[in-house]
Amino acid sequence: MNQKDSRKTPSRLGRFSGAIAWVLAAACCAGLISFLFWQPEIARSMAQYQRGVDVSALPTADPAAQNVSLPVFSPAEEAEGLARVSDPNTEISNEFRTALTTYTVQNGDSVWGISEKFGLSVESVLYANYDVLQDQSDNLMPGQVLTIPPTNGILHTWRSRDSLSSVASRYGADMKEILLFVGNKLDLSNPQIEPGTVVMVPGGNRELVNITFAAATTDESGNLISGFNGPGACALSGAGLMGNGYFIWPSAVHTVSGNNFGPGHNGIDIGAGMGSPLFAADSGTVVYAGWLEPGYGNFVVIDHGNGFSTWYEHLDSIHVRCGDNVFQGSVIGLAGSTGNSTGAHLHFEIRYAGMPVNPWDYLP
Repeated sequence: MNQKDSRKTPSRLGRFSGAIAWVLAAACCAGLISFLFWQPEIARSMAQYQRGVDVSALPTADPAAQNVSLPVFSPAEEAEGLARVSDPNTEISNEFRTALTTYTVQNGDSVWGISEKFGLSVESVLYANYDVLQDQSDNLMPGQVLTIPPTNGILHTWRSRDSLSSVASRYGADMKEILLFVGNKLDLSNPQIEPGTVVMVPGGNRELVNITFAAATTDESGNLISGFNGPGACALSGAGLMGNGYFIWPSAVHTVSGNNFGPGHNGIDIGAGMGSPLFAADSGTVVYAGWLEPGYGNFVVIDHGNGFSTWYEHLDSIHVRCGDNVFQGSVIGLAGSTGNSTGAHLHFEIRYAGMPVNPWDYLP
């Protein structure tokens, strides 16, 4: 065959390439036809899925057959774990108020809790109720009717010699705040206030009256002398046990229930249940064990001989006597709700040189 004839005859490679091209073309055509045929069915299936079709009847893979371990999901248990218990005592509106209101103390209340309910500071509630509480949160009792101010600050009964500037200066407040507070209903062009009118002083403050005295003192001979007068006091003789200065929790419960350490409250209210045992926070001598007014109820005080003393209030029963030496961890009584109390708890104080200190700085 000459060269000219060979150019007109297709080679084997050319014939093979052409066959592959025809096969690919045929496959593409088949795929396109299949897609066009099944597209409506796919669309209908997606629409059913979006409408929430029941898929429980659909076949599923068997994890055991695939040797796969899957976590167990239990919606009922999860929902129960997230459940919250409602507190009807908290359903009080915190919307802007311009007028005074009152609140009747219920069982389980605390000044701190009441302040939070009304969106006020503890100091503002104490300021407005000095005649009832005498600046002490532990004087709260069920049935008391408290005055609730409309905002944080001090309620001032106007006197004939008062002026806006003198009242603002007395309470460290801004005169404009008194003038512009809507609840005071003052004429901005001529703010005349009649004597006897109760005026809200927003942002006003004063010193809280604090009760401080030594639990025990020593005479020239080194004998302890109780700092209390009441049925639980006694004549002390000699020096007692000395504490190590490291305190333990006086209850198996380590949480606060009610008032914390702060304004108008020299200790912490520990949520000890009724009748639960109470322990000496450190070694020392009992310098008071008995009932004490006003409002302490069954009351125990331990002097630790190193400047520290611890106070235990509202006990249900007392298991020590004045003059006893007790070791750290000794049971001194049972928790209760005696005296001025709205529910079972332990009011616990740590004092140094007669002054209350923050228990959180000393408890483990």
